[in-house]
Amino acid sequence: MAGTAALGELSEAPPTGLSLAQSADDAALRALLRRSVLPGPVRVALTREPCYAAGEGLAGAEDTTLVSRRDGRIAGIGRCSVNTQVLDGRASRVGYLAELRVIPGSPGAPRMLREGYEYLETHVAPTLDACFTSIGAGNERARRVLERGARFGLPAYRRLGDLVTLVAPIPPMRIASTEREVIVDEDALLAFLRVQSARSRLGLAWTDVQWNALSAHGIDHSSFVVVMRDRRVAGAAAIWDQRAFRQVVVDGYDGALRYTRPLVNVALALRGEPRLPPPGSVLAQGMLLGASVVDPSDWPALWAAIAHRAAGTGLRWLVVSRAAGDPELDILRRTLHAREYRTTLYDVRWRMMNQRGLLPPGEARPLRPEVSLL
Repeated sequence: MAGTAALGELSEAPPTGLSLAQSADDAALRALLRRSVLPGPVRVALTREPCYAAGEGLAGAEDTTLVSRRDGRIAGIGRCSVNTQVLDGRASRVGYLAELRVIPGSPGAPRMLREGYEYLETHVAPTLDACFTSIGAGNERARRVLERGARFGLPAYRRLGDLVTLVAPIPPMRIASTEREVIVDEDALLAFLRVQSARSRLGLAWTDVQWNALSAHGIDHSSFVVVMRDRRVAGAAAIWDQRAFRQVVVDGYDGALRYTRPLVNVALALRGEPRLPPPGSVLAQGMLLGASVVDPSDWPALWAAIAHRAAGTGLRWLVVSRAAGDPELDILRRTLHAREYRTTLYDVRWRMMNQRGLLPPGEARPLRPEVSLL
């Protein structure tokens, strides 16, 4: 585990085999993430600079980061983040599997996977009520391996459905708004967030511990934009600039964009939208945290307030996600005019556990994981 919960647990890492990540592994972990590029028309790497551990413990999460070594060098990594999220209307311990990376061509990759999952099954999974992960729509190799992994001793991956991530441009504010931002007290905001989370699955439970932990990564009461209806909170969302500890780096462009990016940028500029940056750039992209409304029709008012606040922050894009089929997705598409990216959500079932699972019979609450924490 990289971070305060793991430092010092192992005094010496084995030259070959599985171990918990240590502070001395920081540079190697960051280098592996930089090398792990996600394919697509816009190739990106999800990095954690300038320090891997700085992105640990988001909203009070317990992070376990495992590394697999070959001849003293890190050949693969994987992480499980455990946080208090809402299932069946109740606060539950939910794990999320992330950052599964293996250096291409590394010998013994299947063994690396088995060893990592066996460690998590023994040391982490018994404490969980549920566990999930997501796989990018274009990552067919990972999909094939993990969906069939149960026969090789890996946990069973059960498809839950697609998660649609909306990357929305922030429109420039040419005319200053005369409206004053709505301010509500902290208790009223937290009460709203807790009620809204109980109406979905995989949202933060918004415990006092989580609320206090978020301040270490720049989120507090003042980060939230709020809209009111009938003197009650109708919608709220925090704007979270994570570039100080996690970044989306443009590795390059494929397909037609490789040659047409200058022309595309001209068209984007004419529409007042952010341009596609050159390779090597960190996207000026922020996340929405706790984004929720009482009624889907409240989204246009909330987004207008969010865009006005965000326009002065230096951010050019904001990210929010909803599961395919979520009742809010259509109005978000019409309101945000966003680019869309799809991943598949999976319910991860460990062999020796009696987990409740994420799709119990008759459950109608939509899946709304906080993409800013994944």
